[in-house]
Amino acid sequence: MHLAELTTYEVDALARDLPVVVPFSAIEQHGAHLPIGTDTYIVEGILRRVDERDPNACLWLPVERFGSSPHHMPFRGSVTLSSRTFLDVALELVESFVHHGFSNFVLFNGHGGNRAHLDVAVQEIRMGGGRVATARTGDRARRVVHATYWSIARDAFAEIRESPLGGMGHACEMETSAMLALHPELVRPDRLRADGSPPRSRFDARDMLEGGSIGQFRFFDEMSKTGPIGDPSTASAEKGRRFIDAAASALLELLATLREGKAG
Repeated sequence: MHLAELTTYEVDALARDLPVVVPFSAIEQHGAHLPIGTDTYIVEGILRRVDERDPNACLWLPVERFGSSPHHMPFRGSVTLSSRTFLDVALELVESFVHHGFSNFVLFNGHGGNRAHLDVAVQEIRMGGGRVATARTGDRARRVVHATYWSIARDAFAEIRESPLGGMGHACEMETSAMLALHPELVRPDRLRADGSPPRSRFDARDMLEGGSIGQFRFFDEMSKTGPIGDPSTASAEKGRRFIDAAASALLELLATLREGKAG
């Protein structure tokens, strides 16, 4: 159920243990072939697919379009929030629904730069920091998790992909496939080019499904000439539908797990 499409009375009638999904994305460069809003389109596409399969699985808020993207700022059109602003937005969105009596939350993410901040948000929400502490729901009763879609669907994504390790990073096989399935009119197929520098050492990330073993910060123009990391030339709409369905399946499983008290 999409919050923006409901009335206040329909929200009030919902069970308070219904998971509330607070989705996050980004507005940032995706190379020459994908639109700047790619992350937002994909996250909303996954949530729409969840609704198609089970309209009563969760209540989801409008996708928060602006994320933490300082590493993309060398490329024009990218927009970023500061770490503190992003974290405050995450906390205050959850705070609104804690105020309304809801107790199960998924911070659902579609942008790599948001991940560390959302882990901190989970901790602060459980600790009852800020105004969240004034909620009707007890801190220990509140369950909240952060879920980045390609992480919770990692095994399924690995089966769907055709590119070798290194082919899925950013504006890559997966994201391009998803956009071909969701919004083919926004993809520039004549501009599909592999890009991205190889790992410099064993500590670097090799792929979105195989992250690095150290924490570091690198600007995207240090890793890519034109913006992508990976090989979008292997993308297809058919694979895109499979990626979206796999992410929706993983989220549905997580929602059930959360409601059963086995997560968060």
